[in-house]
Amino acid sequence: MAVNSMTSVTEADRRLSSMKSQYQESGWQSSHQMIRDYIVPTRGRFDEEDANDGDMINHQKVLDGYATIANDILASGLLSGMTSPNRPWSKYEIDGFSDDQDVSEWLDDLNMKVRSVFNVSNVYETLHGVYKEIGSFSTGCFIVLEDMDEIIRCHSFTAGEYYLGTDKRGRVSSFGREYWMTVEQLVEEFGLESVSKSVRADWENNQKGKYYKVRHLIEKGDSGNGMPFRSLYWQAGDMSEGFLARRGFRRFNVIAPRWETSYTHQVYGKGCGWNSLGDIKQLQKTVDDKLKLQEKLHNPPTVADADIEGFINLVPGGVTKSSFNTPDAGVRAAYTVPDALNSFIEMETHLKNNIDKFFFVNLFLMLINIDKTNMTATEIAERQQEKIMMMGPILHRLKEELLDPLHDIVFGILWDNSAPLWGTEREMFAILRPPPPQLSGVNLRVKYISILAQAQEALGVQQIQRVMESVTAISQFRPDILDNFDFDEIARQVNEKEGAEAKLMLNRDEVESLREQRQQVQAAQQMAAIGKDGSTALRNVAKAQADSEKVK
Repeated sequence: MAVNSMTSVTEADRRLSSMKSQYQESGWQSSHQMIRDYIVPTRGRFDEEDANDGDMINHQKVLDGYATIANDILASGLLSGMTSPNRPWSKYEIDGFSDDQDVSEWLDDLNMKVRSVFNVSNVYETLHGVYKEIGSFSTGCFIVLEDMDEIIRCHSFTAGEYYLGTDKRGRVSSFGREYWMTVEQLVEEFGLESVSKSVRADWENNQKGKYYKVRHLIEKGDSGNGMPFRSLYWQAGDMSEGFLARRGFRRFNVIAPRWETSYTHQVYGKGCGWNSLGDIKQLQKTVDDKLKLQEKLHNPPTVADADIEGFINLVPGGVTKSSFNTPDAGVRAAYTVPDALNSFIEMETHLKNNIDKFFFVNLFLMLINIDKTNMTATEIAERQQEKIMMMGPILHRLKEELLDPLHDIVFGILWDNSAPLWGTEREMFAILRPPPPQLSGVNLRVKYISILAQAQEALGVQQIQRVMESVTAISQFRPDILDNFDFDEIARQVNEKEGAEAKLMLNRDEVESLREQRQQVQAAQQMAAIGKDGSTALRNVAKAQADSEKVK
């Protein structure tokens, strides 16, 4: 089975064990378990859980699922607002080629192909799950792999079943995980000749449902097949026979966005789930106390006199026999229970409002319903300006750690599967058309045009409008103050921030040419007017002279 030496497997196992220890001993695992218990009881899978008990749902600490719903709203809002399956939310652009028809057609084809890949694959399903992980655990993780049928296929992970490492810049650069596979799955994935002796024995003895733990590490380094990133698999606790498989990637195909990090070497993120945990615990305690109060109000603790005959019947209409020979005999409440339900309800409302703020519920509900209300990005910006400004850094981080890597990976896979076919008789099978030669050495960039991205841009439009309103008011007293502004650039910025097509704006050369033509027409009209006025004046003088001579 040996694909590589035992030493290499030992080194890989040591690196993965180090990543796991850092996750457990630095408090990340215990914190994620607490978040799982209080917010997302169906997510999170931790070391103490074996292959068969992960399906058990722990609702012991969740008496009120308000935070779970808030996290679901956040996830659905991010999906609708940032990466909606129902409308274009990104496009590739190249600066300086807006007038080149060949480039425009190639970009249109590229954008169509990328959107098609997103639509036919499980990207949107994966993104929705990742947004749930980001909202609760503040870190999401999935891998993008090539697929024969769908071009790409994503595999997502939940907190506790993977471990991350970062480079000197704080970017996620390594990924490790432990997971369970049956004997049948091991043989199907790696081949009978590559699995361990114990797995082969179970296979031969028809013990195909038996579970084994597998360890997996992806990091930068020689993969053995010329790829810059290696993907290593081995059986946990049995390294003597080497790797199950040693594979490679052209690029780091793991995407691990984080809500927020406080310092460079912080591996996992912190965000909504962390920040709201105190209020969520209070909410569960408040609900628990309210339920106890309700129980005491309708079924209070009682005191029974010794003269009771038989048993106490507390059902409606029940009869309890007593001699009543002594004062206060019979059954009575042990103490008076104060009716304080309203105070509990007020506390619940206060805590739920806090949770709404942590998860930006009002903003994301608006984004979820955007297709029903036909609301524009400008209207969203006006109504939720404060929340959008607060989310600005978070959205920028999600762009850098989620959306940009996703586009890079998808474009790379499309390119890798197309470029070898260009210029050959099999070019018709290429996914992408070859780019125009003028794009050689030119970088692509992705522009995001989602409703949330446009709402952010709309804040900039409002700022421009406020400045122009103030300056226009001043220009009534100082008209020359308008000379400070480049109105052409203002128009271009507004057009871009509003998300309109760039082709709607003429380039600067075309604008100058149009203005020159207009000036020439105006000059000709002025000359014609002057000539007309001069001819009229000459005719009037001649007529006056003629009339004067007649009088003489």
